[in-house]
Amino acid sequence: MSGRPATRRFDVRRHRRVAGLFDLILDEPVPAESSAAGRDARQVADLVRRSAEPADDVRVLAGDGGGREALFREVAGLLGRDVFVTPKGADIRHQGSDDEADGLYDAVALDRSTRQPVDWLVIQPPDLSTPLPGWFAVDGGVVRPRDGIVCLPMSDGLALATRADFVTRRSAAYRLRTGFPGLATVAVTVRAGAFLTSDYRGTQRTHTGLRLAAVLAELPLYGADLRLWLTWPPEQTEQRQLEANVQELADTVGATVWTPPVGGAAQLLDDGHDLRAVDSTGTPGRWRCHRPTGLTGTPAFRSDPDGRLVPVAPAEPAADQVTPAPVAAGRPEPVTVRPSERPSVLVEQRRAPASGVAWLRPGQCVNADPFDVFVAADREPRQAVENGLPSPELFLIGRLEPRPAPSTRAATHLFRIRVEPGGAIPMASMRSHIPANLQHLLAGHDAYLLPAGRLDRLRLLAGYQVSAAGALTAAGEFDAAPVRLDCDGSWHGVAGLPNDVPRWPGSRAGRAYALVPARGSGPPRRWLRLYRREPAVVAGRLLLEVQVPTGRAIDVGATAETLTRLPAVRSRAGTLWSAGVELIVPARHYDRLRVDRVAEATESSWRRRRNAPNGPLPTVLSALQSPRSAAEPVRAD
Repeated sequence: MSGRPATRRFDVRRHRRVAGLFDLILDEPVPAESSAAGRDARQVADLVRRSAEPADDVRVLAGDGGGREALFREVAGLLGRDVFVTPKGADIRHQGSDDEADGLYDAVALDRSTRQPVDWLVIQPPDLSTPLPGWFAVDGGVVRPRDGIVCLPMSDGLALATRADFVTRRSAAYRLRTGFPGLATVAVTVRAGAFLTSDYRGTQRTHTGLRLAAVLAELPLYGADLRLWLTWPPEQTEQRQLEANVQELADTVGATVWTPPVGGAAQLLDDGHDLRAVDSTGTPGRWRCHRPTGLTGTPAFRSDPDGRLVPVAPAEPAADQVTPAPVAAGRPEPVTVRPSERPSVLVEQRRAPASGVAWLRPGQCVNADPFDVFVAADREPRQAVENGLPSPELFLIGRLEPRPAPSTRAATHLFRIRVEPGGAIPMASMRSHIPANLQHLLAGHDAYLLPAGRLDRLRLLAGYQVSAAGALTAAGEFDAAPVRLDCDGSWHGVAGLPNDVPRWPGSRAGRAYALVPARGSGPPRRWLRLYRREPAVVAGRLLLEVQVPTGRAIDVGATAETLTRLPAVRSRAGTLWSAGVELIVPARHYDRLRVDRVAEATESSWRRRRNAPNGPLPTVLSALQSPRSAAEPVRAD
């Protein structure tokens, strides 16, 4: 056994509270088809508001919280705070030893079947959802406080946050895209003419320019330009104090520091593309330049008429913002690709066309207007038109930003796709329980799910090649070519079939048959064909009668029937079914198959081999198959 602390029944009297985290205790488990403890989302939110501190996150102490994820996502949106719930199939237990000094125990989420700790689901407010971390850490099934100064990573800098503005600051920090080389951005709150920081215990401190420089020590600022994302105080005394602190910061770090005009603020543009400076009336203004004492020469940046901070001379920017510097002759030059505008959405009717995604229920929010998305793929444009865009799922993920998502940074191409009304579902407003292996997709605030059943509403417009640095070059334009999906890269390892396939057997272990060579070196490398009934005699083969645990085999017939209803999906299911393949077991499940009987071929029938071993498939094959002769070729699956 491991050294993991013992768990025990949850006891509210010995429960350890966490500062800044409001515990909502409900009867276990959370009902799957009714409101939590008879309360709808608004009632739950009102209860939290009456009992918790305004900035507290919420932890729902009840089992199966993931079964009511849609309810708690609405609660998170109403409160504007993160909500922690247990995954579906998990219970609440207490963890800790009896010799704890305070006699209290930590709440732990425990999987009901494996009895192992599982991580809590962190539900962020849907309109502020990001993949950035929350105020608390989730470790080994326990929600724990973090340490240190509260700072959030940005593409070219960081955001310093406090408990009160953490959620909105996190969302804004994620939305701000990459700026220009040599320009760092730091978001910071101003109080009494000084810079405000906070640690995760909630302790706040104000800093002079010198002390803020120490906080920013890990940023390479010397000789660079630093843009401060802040709001000026209205009082003149505090404005003079802030002016002095900004100059002290510039002298200490050796960087040119830019601020909005006195009395104004830096604002994030609606599309998240950049910051602009505005004056006290909200009119676009000019950025103020604070240079280190003694530094001469022309600044590298200037304000444009829209209040943006731009390079004085053309420079190489981020791939999704402006055109990079010219490249060597004979090579295609990088192009400017602007982000797409966010479409308005509506709730589709229950009788809308099927999505083709088994876990996606009807009544989703869909785009009401045509708009463009960008889909990343490791495939050249010509092949994408002929064979489809590769995906292991029965959907594609499109983004408003013209760059691959963090999880697809290795993609070599980016495709611009026009989506007609009803063809895309915003991930942030998903109205379904998403399987655990796909829940990371919810973090994409600008991500849209393009289901296989709606691909007839999509058209390819253009393709771009993505460089290692993220720059885009034109790779082809399409005359509104239809979009197809190519089943590729599935986790089960069977090429040409999607991840989401009908499984066999259903509710209990099933019995099937397999043919393997009498001579060989183990089972096929990728997958093994199974028969529902005893097959005809084949010379040189052994017949194995095997027990298959629930859901370990792929039902090829049911898969082919499902994909037939999705004409825009390219797969091998139809070909396999036409060849008579009924069932497939992926190689990853070989050790779960138990061999009960072994038979060898005679001239007209199968004859049971006496004293043949039984047990896991790999072990039995290792004992049964005789060494392959040197002249016998190796058989591929």
